Order: sequence, then C-alpha cells, then structure tokens
Amino acid sequence: MYDIKDIVTAVKNPRKALLELNRIYHRKIRGMTGIKVMEEDWDNLIILDACRYDLFEEVNTIDGELTSVISSDSSTSGFLKHNFADEHFPDTVYIAANPQVQRHEIGSQFHDCIRLWETEWREELDTVPPESVTDAAIEAQNKYPNKRLIIHYVQPHYPFIGETGQDIDHRSVTGDGIIEGGHEVHSVWDLLESGSLEQELVWKAYRENLELALPQVDHLLGELRGKSVVTSDHGNAFGEFGVFGHPGGVYTNSLVKVPWLVTESNSRPKIEGELADQVEQQIASQVTDRLKDLGYAN
Repeated sequence: MYDIKDIVTAVKNPRKALLELNRIYHRKIRGMTGIKVMEEDWDNLIILDACRYDLFEEVNTIDGELTSVISSDSSTSGFLKHNFADEHFPDTVYIAANPQVQRHEIGSQFHDCIRLWETEWREELDTVPPESVTDAAIEAQNKYPNKRLIIHYVQPHYPFIGETGQDIDHRSVTGDGIIEGGHEVHSVWDLLESGSLEQELVWKAYRENLELALPQVDHLLGELRGKSVVTSDHGNAFGEFGVFGHPGGVYTNSLVKVPWLVTESNSRPKIEGELADQVEQQIASQVTDRLKDLGYAN
C-alpha cells in the first residue's frame, strides 16, 4: 500500500516512480523470479560481479557455449537472497571476494565459506584482485575435491583497477567511507549521473576491469575439474531508462540479462554433501568498511 508521502515523492521524482512501477510489473504481474543457480547442472559456478551480458559477449575469448539468462535480481543483495537464503547446501563451498556475502549472513548454510575480503583485501585498490580469487579457488578445489564450488570475483564491479580506472578519482570519494570535511560520499555511478564523469571514460574503466578478470577466469578453468559455468549476479546500468549502477529490483536487460558460459573438462567429480562444523566469525566493522569501499550504502 502507498500513502500520501509516497504519492508526493512520485510527483517530485517521476524516475523513482517509474522504477517502482518496473518492480511491481515484473515481480507481481509477470512473476519474474529469474534463474535459480543452485538448481542448475554445474560443478563450479564462477560469478563475475556486475557483469553485463553485452560486454561479456564482446570481450570474452574463453571457449565454451555462451547463452544469456535472467538473473533473480539487479543487485548482489537480491541475488544472494533469492538464491541462497533460508536453504542449506552441504555439497557446496563458497569462495567470496564480495563482503555482501557476510552482510546478508550467507555462509553458514554452505559446507565452507572462504571470506577473501578478510585476508586478500588490497588497500591500495580498495578491493580483492582477481588473481587472489583464482588462487583461493584452486586451493579450495584441492582441499574439497568432492564439493561444488561457487567462486565469486568482484570484478568488473568497481573500484576500477585497470590503467584507466586508477586514473579516475573515484576511490578517494568512496575510500573508507569517510571524506575530510564530512562531505557526502558518492559512488562512481553518482558521479556519472551528475555529469562529473564522462560515460565513455567510465565504460572504458568498467571494460578494463572485465578484461583483467577474464584471463584469471580462463586460467582457473584450466585447473578446475568437471562442468563449469561463468555467469554474473547482475548487470550494470549506464543510464538506460535513467538508471546508473545497479539498484535492486529493477528489471531491464542491462541489469538482469547476464552471461551463462558453459565449459566442461573430461571428467566430473563425485559430489558429496555434509555441513562442516564451523564457527561463524562476525567482524561487523571490517565488513562495513569493505562494503563502503565497494560503494555500498550503510
């Protein structure tokens, strides 16, 4: 139900009203739920965070069968909720570079959850680099030869770590979430929307992030056993329908159409399932800092 405050907001901000109508139409009228990744056939699921299908199709050189699928949401939060919340996956290990996994208490339902933002965070980049994710995934396969693996890279999600991206002054405004003088923290998408950054420049930096991640994914695929899928949790908008970044619950192609690249090795592992006894460490302050570095609001 909507009250008079919502109506006033819609009048003052028609774009916000249109996005809400988009959510209502696709969720409640069309009943859009998107793909349920845990119900699909794979041994290794490689997630490239915030990767648009059209860019992946253009840049990718990895051999395999490429199709597109519709993600369950247009944000990491929604993707995690719709795919993993309130269920248990004792046959799966989650290797995560994005601290949203802990923010949404995703982890205890897996056999193990390897939190790379705790051990592999690069302060000079304000993120976990792709090579650290690749190394951790290879190590996890050796440790858990009979488990499905979910390998969640941060890239192409910003901060941008390529040559162009590191010249964009966007980490200084997100940084640790604190700006001298107490100014409001803006993400790179806020800066793009306001015209403070040129779209061509941000797109180039975004593309570079994917180009840096894909060789690592290709190397990883050469090490993994079984059937692997390369996909994304959601896409990223560059002004389509007035949307920038990846707000949750918005159903446009740029945000929910994602790659689904299937590759297979000669043999598949025998997958076994049991939950490991593990103590979940909640390091709230560190998670909050890492999420701010990635541009997520409190």
